Amino acid sequence: MLREIRDVLAEHLQVSGVDEHTHLFRDLELDSVQQLTFVVEIENHFEICFDDGDEATIQTVGDVVDAVSRKLLDS
Repeated sequence: MLREIRDVLAEHLQVSGVDEHTHLFRDLELDSVQQLTFVVEIENHFEICFDDGDEATIQTVGDVVDAVSRKLLDS
């Protein structure tokens, strides 16, 4: 799953060299448009839908992996 999230970051935000500890805001310095793009592309790629407030718990790439995993298990 980490590889797929890396692929989304690379394809849609031209970001590479991330691991599960990479902080989306501090390390990647994503602005609000990039954040929205990332969320939408992750939802599209994995065919999930985040709930309101889910993004508040997501700070790192590892958090994204965890959130996507939970959504896939719930569906």
